[in-house]
Amino acid sequence: MATRSDPLYMQLAASLRAKIESGEYPPGGKLPSERKLMEIYDASRNTVRLGLQRLVAEGLVFANQGRAYMVHRQDILVYNSSRSEDHNRRLAAGVDAWVQDIHEQGRTPSQEISVSIEKATPSIARRLEMQPGDLVLVRRRLRFVDEQPWSTEDSYYPHGLVKNTPIAEPADIAEGVIAYMASLGYRQTHYIDDVTAVMPNPKQAEELAVEAGVPLLVRTRVGYTDSGPVRVTITMMPTDRNVLRYELGTGAPNA
Repeated sequence: MATRSDPLYMQLAASLRAKIESGEYPPGGKLPSERKLMEIYDASRNTVRLGLQRLVAEGLVFANQGRAYMVHRQDILVYNSSRSEDHNRRLAAGVDAWVQDIHEQGRTPSQEISVSIEKATPSIARRLEMQPGDLVLVRRRLRFVDEQPWSTEDSYYPHGLVKNTPIAEPADIAEGVIAYMASLGYRQTHYIDDVTAVMPNPKQAEELAVEAGVPLLVRTRVGYTDSGPVRVTITMMPTDRNVLRYELGTGAPNA
């Protein structure tokens, strides 16, 4: 909390922060212009900008392309990474894992799917225990929640494993890819996740409508059968609208 002894820009930031927290400036709403803030707080432009920059650094606001300052959205969805691919749960649901998770949170999911055949990069090859340059089939998904772009998910499979199957088609698989692979004899028994964060590149920022200053949460999951790895999935989620949850301990669901 700012005090009278604090610099004016910190007092200004504290006042705006309080108004954001009270809902006077709601998530997704626009702050007054710099000129208007100068009038409200009887402050110089530099003071106003320093105060706004402090709120940007705190992740409360961002500057859009028109230089208006907007309040970050607080429209958060939980992605339960522990149970999202539980085999028995998915067979009972009969739908794609992500689709079910979004439905359970009262939202409307949709996705765009594309498929390509590519040469494995060294990173993908290492995780799939194959040679760099070997062919992989890639299923890319741009996912939407309530018609808003929400996340991307790129899954890499050894090409020989899934060629001439529905996985190689740019269309949804009703029961989900994990359950379908199990029906082929490739039941995934365990997973290894690496979770990192990166700043989006221009293409990612545009594709996911990422606000300025918002990093992407990146989860790289390798799915294993008893015989070895069969899938690498890289999920990218803007951090201002997603929570990645893990349930640990003896009571956690079998994922």
